[in-house]
Amino acid sequence: MEIHKSKKGFSLIEALVALFILALLLLGLLSSLIVVYDNSTKNLLRDEAVKIANEYAEKYRNMDFSSIPPSASVTEERKIRNAQVTYTVNVNSSDINNQIKRVQITVNWTYKGKNYSHTVETLVRGL
Repeated sequence: MEIHKSKKGFSLIEALVALFILALLLLGLLSSLIVVYDNSTKNLLRDEAVKIANEYAEKYRNMDFSSIPPSASVTEERKIRNAQVTYTVNVNSSDINNQIKRVQITVNWTYKGKNYSHTVETLVRGL
C-alpha cells in the first residue's frame, strides 16, 4: 500500500519557525515604540519647562524694577500625559548697573530618576 504525501501547505515545524520569527519582529517593533514614547515624553516635559521659563521671564520683565527680588524659588505643578509633574523654578537677579538687572530663570524637573534643567536669562531695564 502506497502512502501519498502531499507537498501542499506548511508543516508544524515550518509554522512554528514562522511564528517565532514574527514574534521576534514584533518584540523589536515594541521596543522601538517604547523608545519613541519615552523621547516624546521627554520633549513634552522640556517644552513645558521652556513655557514656564518664558512665563517667568515675561513676569519679571513686566515687574516694577525696584521690586525685583535678588532670588526666589517656586514650584509649579503641571499635568503632562495624565501625570502630575513638579517643576522647580529658581530665579536669581543681579544688578549690572543702577538701570539694568540680569534675571536668570532655571527650571528643574525629574524624569525617570534623572534631573533635567532649562535656563533662560533676560535683562530688565528700569525707567
